[in-house]
Amino acid sequence: MNRRRVMIMKKNKWTKRLVIGMAFLMVMVVPGLEAQFLEDALRLDYGMLGSGARSLSMGTAYLAVADDFSATFYNPAGLAQIRDFEIAGGLRHTTFRNNASHLGNITEGRGSSTNLDNLGIVIPVPTVQGSLTFAIGYNRVNDFTQISMFEGFNENDSIIPDLFYSRDRMSYMLDLADSTGVPFYTRNLQQEGTLEEFGSINNWSFSGGIEAVPNFFVGTTLNLISGNYRHTFLFEEIDVLGIYDTFPDDLHRLLVEDQIDARISGFNAIFGGLYSIDDFIKVGGTIQTPTRYSIEEDYSSFGRSEFSAPGDYLEDEIEAFIDYDVRTPWKFSAGASLSMTGLTVAASVEYQDWTQLEFRNAPSEILSINRDIRETLEPTTNIQAGAEIDFPLIPLAVRGGYIYQPSPYKNTPSELDREYITGGVGFTLQDAISLDIAFMYGLWESDLFIYEYPANGFWNPRFVEEDITKRSVVFSFRYKF
Repeated sequence: MNRRRVMIMKKNKWTKRLVIGMAFLMVMVVPGLEAQFLEDALRLDYGMLGSGARSLSMGTAYLAVADDFSATFYNPAGLAQIRDFEIAGGLRHTTFRNNASHLGNITEGRGSSTNLDNLGIVIPVPTVQGSLTFAIGYNRVNDFTQISMFEGFNENDSIIPDLFYSRDRMSYMLDLADSTGVPFYTRNLQQEGTLEEFGSINNWSFSGGIEAVPNFFVGTTLNLISGNYRHTFLFEEIDVLGIYDTFPDDLHRLLVEDQIDARISGFNAIFGGLYSIDDFIKVGGTIQTPTRYSIEEDYSSFGRSEFSAPGDYLEDEIEAFIDYDVRTPWKFSAGASLSMTGLTVAASVEYQDWTQLEFRNAPSEILSINRDIRETLEPTTNIQAGAEIDFPLIPLAVRGGYIYQPSPYKNTPSELDREYITGGVGFTLQDAISLDIAFMYGLWESDLFIYEYPANGFWNPRFVEEDITKRSVVFSFRYKF
């Protein structure tokens, strides 16, 4: 019987709330993983699109249109334009394709999700002059769906050195390194991995709009935010060439599985204004306060090393609980729309200074990432444009739009910027029921961080290059009464 068979299986479980746990150790010891925490904060607000089929099909250039329930997100001042009671709702189906390049190989990953897009009611209040309208409901404003699959033969490095520092000496527990972290295996291993991410940010919106003076509307939305984020990362290294086949250096396969389950809560407010010139030109603007997110996160990492002899393996597992707060930047938006003889053209811009993204109520190791945020990120200006053609003789509208979301990282290539092409149609039945369909096609590139490895006296990041395509179909209805 060899020594591994008589070795006690070690399972290193950390009690919840025990000195912040594993994830903070990653930040303290492996500098490259600070980027992962930065991504966790950035993910909450970056890439947010909104909800509602009509607004999405017009490229979300809806700030100066805002004449249905989705005004609760784009510009609450627009609610004051609505004179009828309205019930609105919709579904969104999203498919995700990712061509990931790793060590010269391209692997396609696919995923999909179907969820409630929005649901709400608009309530006009009778007034002597002007208008007063309230709205309450739900908007799903950000989707985290992402799949990445990759594989390739790595002749130069391995995840094994990283495991010692980033996962509480896991490589030592699995007999892949000595007690000081010096690895027994460093190269010539087949690598295969899968990353799956799911979840969303959801706004529970309480809104009101009023016509303060003729043709000038103001409004406010208070958003109570809920959300979740699920992350599973499965990574394998396999001795496919049989190089390591002699005891004690006889590794056959290494499996690492990381899981994150996060609960998200928060709140923000949106203040909007809209001015209409003879119902021909509309101009408006909004200010969104910083969103204050509270994150509660369960983290686990499981490792298993398998050796040449059948049944010869070791396992190690760590668990941690993390909670922290994130404060997003102020958001400033402005837009205009032009309507004439059945044609509406709209455009808007949205500015955020991402250097103001900030961790709060966290240990000093996490708070130190705020310095990296200021050094790594920069302000961005999103651009939205859209148009709608309403045919007067038939109850049909045709729409199209474009969305541009530049990367918030400094000095990045344009390929990392997100772009969406949108379109859709709308049908009106007896002036009471509206059915809308939106199609969205987005594409961008990204870099997926896997691990760090030592070379030439430095820790170097190992990335997977991703080519991402995201498609969504949104169905919405409105019923006026």
